[in-house]
Amino acid sequence: MKVVEIRLPRDFEEALAVAKPYFTAALSFSFFINLLYLAPSIYMLQIYDRVVPTGGKITLLFVTIALAVALGAMALLDLVRNRLLVRASARFDSLLADKILKRSMAGHGSLGSTQAMRDFDTLRNAMASPAAGAMLDVPWAPIYIIVAFLFHFWLGIFAVFSIALLLVIAWRNQKATRSAVERSNQAFSAAHAAQQSAALHGEVIRALGMTGAMVQRQQMQRAVALRDSIGAQITGGQFTALTKFTRMFVQSCALGLGALLAVAGEISNGSIIAASILLSRALQPAEAVISGWGTIANGKAAADRLFDFYERAGEAERIRTSLPPPEGRIEVEQVGLRGSGGQPILFGISLTLEPGEVLGVIGPSGAGKTSLAKLVCGALAPDAGTIRIDGAQFSDWDQDKLCRHIGYLPQEPSLFEGTVKDNISRFTAWGDSADGDTDDKAIAAAKAAGVHELILHLPQGYDTFLGPMTGGLSAGQAQRVALARALYDNPAILVLDEPNSFLDADGEAALMSAMTAARGRRAAIMVAAHRKTILTCADRLLVLDAGRMKLLGPTREVAARLAGPAERTESAA
Repeated sequence: MKVVEIRLPRDFEEALAVAKPYFTAALSFSFFINLLYLAPSIYMLQIYDRVVPTGGKITLLFVTIALAVALGAMALLDLVRNRLLVRASARFDSLLADKILKRSMAGHGSLGSTQAMRDFDTLRNAMASPAAGAMLDVPWAPIYIIVAFLFHFWLGIFAVFSIALLLVIAWRNQKATRSAVERSNQAFSAAHAAQQSAALHGEVIRALGMTGAMVQRQQMQRAVALRDSIGAQITGGQFTALTKFTRMFVQSCALGLGALLAVAGEISNGSIIAASILLSRALQPAEAVISGWGTIANGKAAADRLFDFYERAGEAERIRTSLPPPEGRIEVEQVGLRGSGGQPILFGISLTLEPGEVLGVIGPSGAGKTSLAKLVCGALAPDAGTIRIDGAQFSDWDQDKLCRHIGYLPQEPSLFEGTVKDNISRFTAWGDSADGDTDDKAIAAAKAAGVHELILHLPQGYDTFLGPMTGGLSAGQAQRVALARALYDNPAILVLDEPNSFLDADGEAALMSAMTAARGRRAAIMVAAHRKTILTCADRLLVLDAGRMKLLGPTREVAARLAGPAERTESAA
């Protein structure tokens, strides 16, 4: 079997090294547990060979007491071993959960990134499952084989044959179910992702009459996953039934073999029953492993997916030198970007943005404005070229520390479950950077965005809880709260992507006022927009077309060139 051939990322290997004392202790306890499992066989041997022939009631009392002590100690050791495995699982979680969550959030919503945490929980639960305990018992099976040989040579041979037969069944079980389990897990992951997306966009689905179609589509996805899952379960059930039959049959055959040897005078009558019990215990770990094969297979599949996820997610976190807060100078050097399908989105973009300067980015839909905004604020990493903040590459900064000095307003407001204050303050109260000024800073940001009065009129003001998809706020209100979030703690860099797409006249006036104030404190501002009114305060304009730089220069010059000869002639007349 290839149960132990599991690929693990370096972070996991390091976590396993830290948790190694738990596993070592559990393995040590397994030795004593399996040693004490010999007690029933020895007890049976004493009953038939000593108590019954002699009628020794005192002997019966003492061997029974000894059996009770042995079984009690075995149960206690088994309890401690299970707790050790649970502690190892908890330690594993404390060392790795935050790293996987960070990598998942850096995955930009891909299926692999949303599945990673579920895979980690599957692997962690497998580590503390009864199947893991059975795996620890398997290496001690030779103890029972040796004892069987001590009873008689042929009993030892029969034990070796029986264990080998169960291992062959386990290997066939793995081979028969592995591919189906992997396909089922992948299909269920895709189905769950589709269900989550549909739930978040339920209003759109109902409004467009898509409910029936989406239900049918998800049922089809689940049917594919369920087909493989049921197939694997049925196949696994067949092997489990075969294992039970094999174990019970060979255990009974051990009685027959013992009887033959007893008739021949080669073993005692007590050895007949003792050998049967001994063989039963020798086969029990293998049977337990086969019964828990689904847990083991799911854990291995989850570990393989996590390994692939780590390879895609890039290099592990490294300790970085703490750089001073940025002043806001941005340098974009020959930056290129590809989409998830490999298609080019941006080609060789180069520009600089100084503190106190406003750069407007315009162009038709699909020109790459949003992608450039995401690159500049660190939401995406370029496939080519470099982006520098105050001369340092993004990779030289601790991202969370750097991005506290960057205000980003995406096209969609993207507010999260939590209070209005939590959203404006970027959930600072939940992080390592929590301080006592959160309330004051959140209110100051809301006032700068012109949304303070609006928030005060909400049911619980700043403590109003928002559900998924900005639940409870209109699109315009959500965008103004998101603007306050971008302005939180006076960031040195502001990246605004279509910041007025949902705003009315009052909201747009508040946005212009906020931009003017940010420019006054020498923040570097990039604004991507279609509506020209928001670009009137821009110092320079960048025109993108199909991912390429078409024009870059002072706003008046670029606007004049875009106006065309005819419009300039009419203006002169």
